[in-house]
Amino acid sequence: MTKNGIRGFAAGILVAAAVFAFFYYLIFNEGESQSAKVVKQTPLTEATVTQYLTNHHRKAIDIDAWNQWQADMKTATSKNNQSDKNNNSSDKNSKAKPDVKSYKLNIKSGMTPGDISGSLVSAKVINSDKKKALDKYLQDKKLEKYVQLGTFTVSSDMSVEKIAQVITKNHQN
Repeated sequence: MTKNGIRGFAAGILVAAAVFAFFYYLIFNEGESQSAKVVKQTPLTEATVTQYLTNHHRKAIDIDAWNQWQADMKTATSKNNQSDKNNNSSDKNSKAKPDVKSYKLNIKSGMTPGDISGSLVSAKVINSDKKKALDKYLQDKKLEKYVQLGTFTVSSDMSVEKIAQVITKNHQN
């Protein structure tokens, strides 16, 4: 490098440093170059805390009360879970048959398997988990092309395989 080349390089570094300084001090620190703003805060006292809590509909408790509340919530949750399990097992024994919904499914030209299962979900014949299972079953067994046009009666107690069998007009896999 020549003498003039080194001088030009040094001048470039000085210009770059000046540009960085300009942006840093005048743009990014715009409030600090002026006089500092003074924010007056009220001292934190028990009265100001109480007033804040009252205004915001809050209540202060000590750590012991908090821990006791947490323990009570855990025991209540575990009791509810145990009673739900007991109720579910007794419900299975006491109920002979759940509420079965029957639905006339009308399959029109251009409907996809997703549209068909979506209409079953909206009619509350199947839930969203069963919808996914029906779509997957039709895709895995390659039954999408065998879905027939027409009106079919399906019910909520039917399995995914049975619904697929009905809408494919008993097509053999």
